[in-house]
Amino acid sequence: MPDISTEHLTIHYADYGAPTAQPVLLIHGWPDDASTWDEVAHALADAGLRVIVPTLRGFGATRFVGDAARTGNSAMLAMDMIALMDGLGIDRFMVAGHDWGSNTAEAMAVGWPERIERLAMLSTPPRLGGMPTPPFEQAQRQWYHWFMATRRGAQAVRDDRKGFAHIHWVNWSPPGWFDEATFDRVARAFENPDWADVTLHSYRARWDEADPDPQSQWLEDKVKATGTLSLPALYIRGAVDGVNPPSASQDVAGKFDGPFAVVTLAGVGHFPQRENPTAVAHHLSQLFTGDPADVTDPTDPTDWSRMMPSSKTLLAGIAAAGIVAASLIGIAQAQGPAAPLTQVAQFDHQATGVAVTADGRRFVNFPRWTDDAPISVAEVMKDGTLKAYPDEKWNSWRNAKANTLPVGDYFVCVQSIVPDGHGNLWVLDPGAPGNEKILEGAPKLVRIDLATNRVTKVIKVPLDVALQGTYLNDIRFSPDGKTGYITDSGTRGAIIVIDLKTGKGFRALDGHPSTQIDKTVTVRTDGKPLVRPDGRQPAFASDGIAISNDGKTLYYQALTGKTLYSIDTALLRSNVSEADRGTGVRTVAQTHVADGLWMSKAGILYITSPTTNGISRLVGNRTEPVLTDPRLRWPDTFAEGPDGRMYVTASHIQDTNWFKPGAPASIKTQLFSFAPVR
Repeated sequence: MPDISTEHLTIHYADYGAPTAQPVLLIHGWPDDASTWDEVAHALADAGLRVIVPTLRGFGATRFVGDAARTGNSAMLAMDMIALMDGLGIDRFMVAGHDWGSNTAEAMAVGWPERIERLAMLSTPPRLGGMPTPPFEQAQRQWYHWFMATRRGAQAVRDDRKGFAHIHWVNWSPPGWFDEATFDRVARAFENPDWADVTLHSYRARWDEADPDPQSQWLEDKVKATGTLSLPALYIRGAVDGVNPPSASQDVAGKFDGPFAVVTLAGVGHFPQRENPTAVAHHLSQLFTGDPADVTDPTDPTDWSRMMPSSKTLLAGIAAAGIVAASLIGIAQAQGPAAPLTQVAQFDHQATGVAVTADGRRFVNFPRWTDDAPISVAEVMKDGTLKAYPDEKWNSWRNAKANTLPVGDYFVCVQSIVPDGHGNLWVLDPGAPGNEKILEGAPKLVRIDLATNRVTKVIKVPLDVALQGTYLNDIRFSPDGKTGYITDSGTRGAIIVIDLKTGKGFRALDGHPSTQIDKTVTVRTDGKPLVRPDGRQPAFASDGIAISNDGKTLYYQALTGKTLYSIDTALLRSNVSEADRGTGVRTVAQTHVADGLWMSKAGILYITSPTTNGISRLVGNRTEPVLTDPRLRWPDTFAEGPDGRMYVTASHIQDTNWFKPGAPASIKTQLFSFAPVR
């Protein structure tokens, strides 16, 4: 492999592909070497790109010239890379970086925006705007940063650089992801005489324990002063990254105001390009060889996740069929074959429920939790506007009118809306504004005929079924449309069974352990426990609910829980004893904190994951991530379109003034969709 000399370095690099092709720079991270890109580089070169892979200062065969300072801050590394590309005579190029390389690439885009055309960052989020002190949980993952800031820690790194690097390979990705022979080959790069000095300076400088290289101070300052980047960009992260998990990069999307997407690879840790190079190569190919017209699509220039599948020239200059097939296999292994999220609509109030009918009509509902929403149930029109449904009258109740309007004839605090498959939309109204006291006579089920858009039935849930403290949460229907099953997520969890013909109902599994909160579970969002100002944690009992397509099995889970349960619906008849029901409850899987459940027409059970801003699915007796996205703040409720496309609301519960004092009563929420898992 060739070398190129700059003012301060002799940089060792690899060069793949045709010299006249569109250039891409791939930058490795720490503790790693340039071989991390081997498989990806070959794939990108096969896709018609020229791929340049340098070895960073302090690593492998790259050497300092003379007495240049052995510094390692990311702005200095960026200046090294620009000097390399200058030496190669390359003016404009695209760049992808992993770990150290991620922030090096970011600094290049800040310092030389006229030269960097597209950007991919892997595993380490941007430092735009400066680096705040991390939360304690993240600081614990980054213990080695603080270890190196001490004199004895620094000496330990110098004394056993290989052992220090090895522990991170072990801790940052799933067990068994690498073999020792591979690590030994990579560790030879750490034998560079300047590796320890560069490493120690890199980590000390980022936390102001050392000054950056004076030559790069201007760029460090510019990165701190820059809020966003507008070039086409992609962030790739591992779902099980042990040092930078998805929770550490939830705000990444806010750092980019141009075409941007986040890809989360299931089962992958901190080294995506080593752990699943096929998937990484696929996504980088989309970024680097996609049609620029797609990237600048004016319909939604900030959501490239929606544009990526329509890219017209993903793999220019090769026989595409074989590479595309390999790439698709990589996606299936890496993240489940679900497409990225597409935003369908945004609302000025908190939305929880969503429903999509057999003819593609879309509905949402707004509970009166922290604000007095002007609409309770709305149809989302094609242009994204809302129309009160079924009419203005049913949506005219307000908190201020609580003592003047009959609560049984108006929507009071709608929690969910679900079609029954028989031409009706059912509205579930727990009748408890603020998720607090039930207003007598308000808990009800309202049936609306979708053909006429008229209310055809109101079932009032009596107080001996909807107890004070009950919160009617979500409902599923038997295939014949005769029975409704409702979760009670209130103070005493239960499954409420309603005969939809007679309107009679009863409580099943009332107080059973499977319907109650799990006191060992702490609900966490944004990397920390979610608590109210008075210290109370969310305590929601049976919440998510789904029914098998044959109607024989009901699935449910407490939100403040981590166990998915099921029961035969035959045991949810009024003539079955509670003892028999209790013995019929089955543990399906150990899961995670979950809000919504949905059994798709294809027989896949989807589960929301509020703690990771994600969606998972049930695979046997375990869950598997489908996607995560920082925009999906508190994924709440599912619906399924006639084409199988999945819809999910982001209800932003953690952003309400329940948990953030001073937050406005009304918050913006969204409706998203994603392609079904195959």
